Amino acid sequence: MLLGSDTGFLIGLANRKKACLDIWSTIRKKENDLAISVISLNELLVYYYKRGKSEKAKRLIRLSKRLENVHLIPVTVEIAEASAGYRHGLGMPTIDSLILATFVLKGCTQVYTTDSHFDAAKKQKVIEVIKGILFKFNGYLL
Repeated sequence: MLLGSDTGFLIGLANRKKACLDIWSTIRKKENDLAISVISLNELLVYYYKRGKSEKAKRLIRLSKRLENVHLIPVTVEIAEASAGYRHGLGMPTIDSLILATFVLKGCTQVYTTDSHFDAAKKQKVIEVIKGILFKFNGYLL
């Protein structure tokens, strides 16, 4: 299964949250693949730069680059075009609509996020969104 990871999931992973580590374990075991928009990498780095802990983000990015089933996806013209439709139709900010378009066009079955901007995509059944301040995976909350 191809899972989509928004920035909140990456932050949880970098902070070693149990639910995120469990999902990551399925990636490392090649039970699932993970799609990450390069925009989320930018947001992750900014988050940790602001806290003086950029090395934490850089370590996660280096590891992601080494795993063949982690797909770091750049913005393409196709993604930009689809994003405009989501931005307009769902009222999402541009950054989040670019990330959503990435997941949809790459065929993700689920998206892990803590961002309320994905609520409209969930409501319209654009993609399965596993979201909230807390999300559950194998009985654990993030």
